Amino acid sequence: MNINLLEFWGQTFLNAARSQKQLENLNKLMGDNSSADNPVVSSIFKAFGVSKPEKVTPEDFIGLTKKSTDAYKEFFKSSLNMFEVVSKEDHLKVIKENEELKEKITQQEKILNIYQNLAGKDAFGQEQVVDSLTQIMKNQTQQFQDLVKQANQYFKKGPPTKKK
Repeated sequence: MNINLLEFWGQTFLNAARSQKQLENLNKLMGDNSSADNPVVSSIFKAFGVSKPEKVTPEDFIGLTKKSTDAYKEFFKSSLNMFEVVSKEDHLKVIKENEELKEKITQQEKILNIYQNLAGKDAFGQEQVVDSLTQIMKNQTQQFQDLVKQANQYFKKGPPTKKK
């Protein structure tokens, strides 16, 4: 942060607070004489480290004023940041992000409810699944035993002989 710029703003605010008459004189001085000889304009150029032009145009002065107010806003934001105060833009950004996330959560909860309802209609209980698997295993065991019996009977009879 530019110390000269801070001193400029500090002096300007002190003068404004001390006397309305001083502020009126400052405004009169600024309005009547906008040349580089003006002490206020000179202090602004000095604060920014810019060489004073021969003739100060309104565009030059507007540009310097904009730079000055931008620097003051940056200083003010830094001061508020030290006290952990967030800017309005950051606050609104977080609020917008929060609303978007709430909307996304609501949509995802709806999708979950739809899938839970679908799964609930066709879902089997754990006991039913275990009973079904047990029954399948019993059936497969019985079928395997029947197959072994048939193979055993086949080999007891002997292979069929070929008739000529």
